[in-house]
Amino acid sequence: MRTLRTRWTAITPLLALAALAACTPAEDSGDDGGAAADQSSQEAAQDVAIEGVESFYGEYGDYVTVMAAIQDGEVTAEDLEYPFVAQQDHVDVATDWDGQPPVYDLVPPAGGNHLSVWQTCTGSVYDAPLIDGHAVHSMEHGAVWLTYDPELVAPEAVDALALLIQSRDYSLMSPYPGQGPAVSLQSWGNRYQTDDPADPVIEAYLDEFVLNERFNPESMATCAGGVNTTVES
Repeated sequence: MRTLRTRWTAITPLLALAALAACTPAEDSGDDGGAAADQSSQEAAQDVAIEGVESFYGEYGDYVTVMAAIQDGEVTAEDLEYPFVAQQDHVDVATDWDGQPPVYDLVPPAGGNHLSVWQTCTGSVYDAPLIDGHAVHSMEHGAVWLTYDPELVAPEAVDALALLIQSRDYSLMSPYPGQGPAVSLQSWGNRYQTDDPADPVIEAYLDEFVLNERFNPESMATCAGGVNTTVES
């Protein structure tokens, strides 16, 4: 069984992308889904001051606002352009489950129904691809999942990216062959993709979205104690 990658301690901090600039966290929108929801959700969509981040919440801007709208009967998950931001079922506990992990339209996924056990995400670096359904559950707990295409990212750049992850609880990293861009970061309902492994936005995204209250479906959930297996285990 392959477990967490442990050889990074020998890597010099100079490989840690020291030139990356920190990003100032966005202010909390404070939206409660009330009468001002339309205006507040439009403002919320602009709150994350990181250029190039994709949001899948549409006009609602964040998880808190879209769930308030669903609870108020304003919209259903099926009405959303990306229903997965409001879909949190554990597929493997259903009586009609066929034994296959969920397949996602978005690759890598950034939310949706998933498996009942999360992938351990305590600054966890994996050296083989993960089962998507476990990693999606980690994102439901507030984690950021960094994936990279091993054909497009040199080993020394993988090492530097791993140092960014290992210093942060509620984060995880794994190879994702054929994902398209060299590096992709996804959290619940958001993602950022780049072909530059030294892109400073990578660290900024981690600073902004790890345990971000606006996009955290399960704010008190842990990242410890999940599965450590990979698809090759």
